[in-house]
Order: sequence, then structure tokens, then C-alpha cells
Amino acid sequence: MNFLAHLLLADQSDAGRIGNFLGDFVRGRIDSLDGQWPAQVIDGIALHRSIDQFTDSHTDFRACRQLLAPERRRFAGIIVDIYFDHFIASNWHRYHTEPLDDFIAQFYQSLLDNPAWLTPMLQQIMPRMIEENWLGSYGSLDDLRLTFERVSWRSPRISIIRHAVDDLEANYQPLQQHFESFYPQLETHVASWKNQAKG
Repeated sequence: MNFLAHLLLADQSDAGRIGNFLGDFVRGRIDSLDGQWPAQVIDGIALHRSIDQFTDSHTDFRACRQLLAPERRRFAGIIVDIYFDHFIASNWHRYHTEPLDDFIAQFYQSLLDNPAWLTPMLQQIMPRMIEENWLGSYGSLDDLRLTFERVSWRSPRISIIRHAVDDLEANYQPLQQHFESFYPQLETHVASWKNQAKG
């Protein structure tokens, strides 16, 4: 799952949301992170990893991969995650009672209020992320094109994903159906993970 989904599924506290967000920026075993962050932030990192593992092995995710152009399938982990954020953003009212813009603004404020919890890389990209409102750029297909364009700039190796919206437009309904089949199962998985973590 991509950034927006991780934030939606996180414990709704600064530490929980930031921990889930950090999952893409932190390496190493969970037990090796003790002392580097508060326990709730580390729990968020662990939840992020559990979500990713559940997602990558799910049959609906694998079916989505087959709907991509062959040359883009090796980047399915990036592309389908962003598609899933699109389906969440474009139907936000189904998933949260708070307006999406308010939810995003509160998270950006959490980042600004807790700089000591951020990795050096995240500290570096955070101003641009907020200024360009990366988390608010999933709802429309035009914004999604810009998102994939930004991602493609990371490396020439992944430049092919700049046209990933073409696959979404060509297979919108089946991709959305796979997401809608998958997401309730992910919610159940996350609830179970949280209960085990509390126990």
C-alpha cells in the first residue's frame, strides 16, 4: 500500500501515523530500532511492514499486476500501491468521516511538530512534499499522472512507470473491483495485528 493507505490504517496519533509513514524510509530489524524512536513509532513501522507483506502476497494484488502492460509489471509494487491510494482518495467518504484535505493537513502538521522522529531523507523531502501536496495528488487521473511522473524521476531504471495511468484507464473497473475485494480483508488483517500488539 502507498502513503495514504498506510496513514488511514495507522493508529490515529502523531506517533502512529509517523511510524507508518516511516516504514518506507527505515531499514533494519524491528528489534534493532529500540531507542531510536518511541515505542509507538516503532509499532507503526512494524505495522507498515505487516501491511506491505499482506498486500504483496494477496491474490487480488497479484491479479492487478497482470492488468499492467508487460513492461511495467516488474514495478507493480509501486504502481498498484498508487492505484490503491487513488481508489481510496477518490472515494474517501467511504473510509473516513473527516474531509481528506483536513486529514492530510493534520498529518503534515504532525511531521512539522515532530522533526526528531524523521529520518534525514524524510527531513530533506518533507518541505517539497508539503509544498506540492503529494498526499493530495491521488484523487484525479490528471494528478495521478503527475504523481507517476515524479516517481519516475527517481531513477532512469523506473522511468517506464510515467505512463502507468494508461493501464489504469484501460482496466479501471477490474482494478477497482480487485481493490474493493482486497481492502476489507486488509482492514481485518490490521485489526488483528493491532489486537495482537496490544496483547
